[in-house]
Amino acid sequence: MIRIAWWNTFAGPAILLLMMCRAVVADDPLHFSVSPEPEVVYSYERQRCDWRTIPDSPARAYRRRDGSVALIAAHFRNRVLEGSSFADLRPDCSIVSQGEESADPAALNDRFWVQSLIPLDDGHVLGLASQEFSGLRHDGLCAKGPGKPECWYLSLVALEANERDFSFKLLPREKRLIAGSNKRFDTGTKAAGFLTLSNTVFDGENAYFIAWTEDAAEPGGRGNCLFRAPRSDLVAGWRMMSRGRFVRPPNPYPVDGQEPIQATCDRLGNGDMTGKVRSLVRLESRNLWMAVWSTRVNDTGGVYYATSPDLRNWSPASLLAPFDPPWGTTEKKAYYDYPSIIDHDSRSPVFQTAGSTFYLYLTRFNWQSKRPTMNRDLLRFKVTMD
Repeated sequence: MIRIAWWNTFAGPAILLLMMCRAVVADDPLHFSVSPEPEVVYSYERQRCDWRTIPDSPARAYRRRDGSVALIAAHFRNRVLEGSSFADLRPDCSIVSQGEESADPAALNDRFWVQSLIPLDDGHVLGLASQEFSGLRHDGLCAKGPGKPECWYLSLVALEANERDFSFKLLPREKRLIAGSNKRFDTGTKAAGFLTLSNTVFDGENAYFIAWTEDAAEPGGRGNCLFRAPRSDLVAGWRMMSRGRFVRPPNPYPVDGQEPIQATCDRLGNGDMTGKVRSLVRLESRNLWMAVWSTRVNDTGGVYYATSPDLRNWSPASLLAPFDPPWGTTEKKAYYDYPSIIDHDSRSPVFQTAGSTFYLYLTRFNWQSKRPTMNRDLLRFKVTMD
């Protein structure tokens, strides 16, 4: 059991130490050193545009054709940090996209968080987003109070923008849905559908991402699922892995007169991936994929990771760094969530590869004196693979 409080305060001489992590994959050990000293990418106290300007999703970076960098750590009021390089990222206070907060769950246009960036032709970007329909926000749909259903109805949707302003617009309704719930919304819904997704990566002729479902994984209902699409069809081509094959994902509200689609997916990690996978990266020197997420294991909260040669079969989880997530405790301190791996030197426009050094990006929840508050910073920690 590891309980290291100074990772949450960054005070005292002990922070000069490096934390060493180790995993064994096919008898070949991986060793990581994580610097305890963070770089502040975005400060809520110094840089916020308004009280809702918060990093509310894993950081995603995009290199434009002119070499400049855009970074989004999405909120439902989506804004972008941009600069000529990672060293001078600054927030643009323009709200580049937000949902219409429609009270119709079939519209797939309540609130959305852009969480995956895919380069298209002619400087356009496909965005994949977590779309949240909350019955509690719409009068008369769901009763509020202790013990009442949460009315949390979730889906993955597609948007498009140009790389210059990242002003994402939802695709037309008939093309919008990537994956939904196996059932239509009702007021007894607690949590259903696909909640969040990783960045999208490319391997051979296909693109892949991992998404978390609240009810469609087997076994257990909740878990991480693998999605795949051919490079030639990055909108309608998405399928999810089910019993080793790739099948059409759930669609409760088809617009073409067809019957709703129901399907389940294979839960990744043999039960070892107990948190929502937030980031995927290719470790070039090891020819392995690496996934990271936040969770608690035997009362040890932190960022965990696993590796895979093929995105289907995953190693046991290992602790990368003991950054405590904000859930599962009532203590007042700093917490961390939404881990993302970004190698600033990656040649990929969406930074899907990593060399021997890279950065672990995290949202820090500044809850030292009061919890919860909107005060959050975006940090990065240098990681070295020895």
